[in-house]
Amino acid sequence: MLILDYPEWTQPSVAEVFIPKVAYKLTPELEQIDKLLKDESFEEPIVGSFNTQRGRPTVPVRVYIRLMFLKHYTGLSYEDIVPEVTHNLMFRFFCRIPIEQKVPDATALMKITTKYGEEVIDEMNQRLLKSLVQKKLLKGRKTRIDTTVVESNIVHPTDAGLLYEGVKKLTKAVTRIKRACGKASQQSTKSNRKMKEHMLSINKVLRRRSEDSRTEVRKITGMIAEEARKVLSKATSLAKKLIPETEKDIKLRGTLLDTVNKVQKIINQSEAVNNGNTKLSDRLISLRDPDARPIVKGKLGKRVEFGYKLQIQETESGIVTGYQVYKGNPCDKTLVNDALKKHVDVFGKTPLEISLDRGYYDSGNEKLAYSAGVKNVCIPKIGRKSKEREAFEKTSAFRRLKQWRSGIEGRISCLKRRFGLNRSMLSGYRKTQMWTGLGIFAHNLRQAAKLMA
Repeated sequence: MLILDYPEWTQPSVAEVFIPKVAYKLTPELEQIDKLLKDESFEEPIVGSFNTQRGRPTVPVRVYIRLMFLKHYTGLSYEDIVPEVTHNLMFRFFCRIPIEQKVPDATALMKITTKYGEEVIDEMNQRLLKSLVQKKLLKGRKTRIDTTVVESNIVHPTDAGLLYEGVKKLTKAVTRIKRACGKASQQSTKSNRKMKEHMLSINKVLRRRSEDSRTEVRKITGMIAEEARKVLSKATSLAKKLIPETEKDIKLRGTLLDTVNKVQKIINQSEAVNNGNTKLSDRLISLRDPDARPIVKGKLGKRVEFGYKLQIQETESGIVTGYQVYKGNPCDKTLVNDALKKHVDVFGKTPLEISLDRGYYDSGNEKLAYSAGVKNVCIPKIGRKSKEREAFEKTSAFRRLKQWRSGIEGRISCLKRRFGLNRSMLSGYRKTQMWTGLGIFAHNLRQAAKLMA
């Protein structure tokens, strides 16, 4: 059953009467954010999609929205935000949780976030932006755009490591099925032990730092692939024999088949690399997050990042007015049209000025922006420039926009350091969109509070 608030919230308790107000008084920033969140339009996407009067009461909508804001505002995990709100009276009153009421569990918050999905979170962001436009805090005369990477919560992938993790997951799935069928698990641990020995031998080989070490590592990886193929054949034969009778059996069989397909793909790609084919377009880099891709952004500290590409656009007021999460590493030149459409959706018109880095440069993108109604377009050209181009890039408007564009690097750094966009703790493309949307929602609320102040 969907509820907006706890019933006890509207009735002052005895404890609140005796507690001095200074103990739970909100900071000026949280006061402004509290005023913004009192707008009922934030609740409409959830109420419209999940309103029901059947079953037990769920976490109240207003409490959930404020808890998710606090989670990204403080940078705490789901497990840590619960005790923090429990013992902090200011946070408890901000989240509209009565003193005698228990704070929702971390698992409940995770399940509700997954249930609501990225569409609801994106709609909440859109409602906030439209509210700021109506209050004339957001004008959208100019916008700057850049891309970054939201990393997945995975270790650096190797074929040997993926095979080892795949066999462990297969063994676990087979054990669960045999237990569910009423049989004692007969799964042998010999394969796991052998693979662990091979993994330790790889570590010893890599310490040598000789020219032959790479060849020896590929040889050991081939031996690990052979062991994985043996476990895979047993798991495949078990999946064929299993006749699911209950929903639990269907779920276990589905998990087993999914793991079998992933392990088979890892075996194929490890063999392809051993044969000299190192350029695989659809390479699997994680069992936990199969949609994540290796992305090269030219950073000195991180040559390759593993996750999803994120495009961010920001207005002159410091509010993020649009974000798009992409699988893989699409070329920046192909993303300008998406950013212009996002701006039009929010403001109903194109910006007067737009600024991008040289990775977006394409004569077609400039023509697209001018034809859409943009007056000043700043995209530095790559390579040799004609005299006309050099003169154009030396104009005052172009140089002003070029200097202003560098500010989005600081915005991206703030989003990564403060609001969790450096690494997504939720796995999968859909959940990464949710994680990104919640982080940007918390940032926009905080920035809007500053504008209101």
